[in-house]
Amino acid sequence: MSGLDSSSHSRSRGRRDVIPFTLNVAIFISGAPMVNALSAGEVLVEFRGQSPADRDRIMKALGNKGVVQEMPWVCSLVVTFNTKKKPFDNAQVRRALSLAIDRHGGAQALSKVALVRHVGGILRPGYDLAASEKELLQMPGFSKDINASRAEARKLLQAAGVPNLTFTLTNRNVAMPYTPVGVFLIDQWRQIGVNVKHEQLETRLYLAAQQRDNPTFDAALDFNCDFMDEPNLQLQKYLSHDRSAINYAQQTDRVLDELYDKQSGELDRKKRAAILREFEKRALEQAYTVPTIWWHRIIVHHRPLKGWHITPSHYVGQDLAEVWLDQ
Repeated sequence: MSGLDSSSHSRSRGRRDVIPFTLNVAIFISGAPMVNALSAGEVLVEFRGQSPADRDRIMKALGNKGVVQEMPWVCSLVVTFNTKKKPFDNAQVRRALSLAIDRHGGAQALSKVALVRHVGGILRPGYDLAASEKELLQMPGFSKDINASRAEARKLLQAAGVPNLTFTLTNRNVAMPYTPVGVFLIDQWRQIGVNVKHEQLETRLYLAAQQRDNPTFDAALDFNCDFMDEPNLQLQKYLSHDRSAINYAQQTDRVLDELYDKQSGELDRKKRAAILREFEKRALEQAYTVPTIWWHRIIVHHRPLKGWHITPSHYVGQDLAEVWLDQ
């Protein structure tokens, strides 16, 4: 973003009127070119988010001319299993694959290289209706004893008759954060004897693979991002397929549907939180779609940019009506 403040002057009956106007220029680039442009001062800000490595690189170049704003993001990557396709129609298989993921260890490692950082369930960590750490640790796939979780995962795969499961993970060919999270998941599954092929597709094909009427994918790394914290939004991904256009797992689960409706109509916040825990427990046990690690939003901008404040979503706060340049 770059801008120039100027003014137009006119005289009428001896009075001088000043009419301010602002010329704004937006540049549409991403990845390494964006990092280079920010570092060189060719653009003043990128509003979606930077990786930790890119943040450090830009700030090294800018020094005290740069500003960093960070906060948890209402955005997570989730693994969706195609429940219309064997063996992913079996809850034991889906749950085993979720149990194999070391979310706590993964969050620590990935936060150093990718824009993911927070361990959480269906709702954003830190949101007042989200599960507490104590509650989350009791949920399938969130125990800190990863060895016990993986032992259980192997037993479930053995019981389901697929101890040496092989499948394809469909992913988006966007480097950050899809590639590192996809590689991480494949390594996690390898540790319980599961062999996974990584298929990264251009965005249009990636979405089409999940959204077609009769999808053929095995499992996909999907995203669940919203403009605000609100269970009525975040839970949509987990509703029955005939009720939700963004549920690509294809399942029908009327228990989840009923719990969704119940929490949506509950005005008492404590009671609503209790219903949400029921929904979350059921969703994670059935594992049609499971959260991996939540995103962390990092924005680097030049110090002359004033009036912009980070939000937990890149979908809001972009009208820039009160953003100005101090130069």
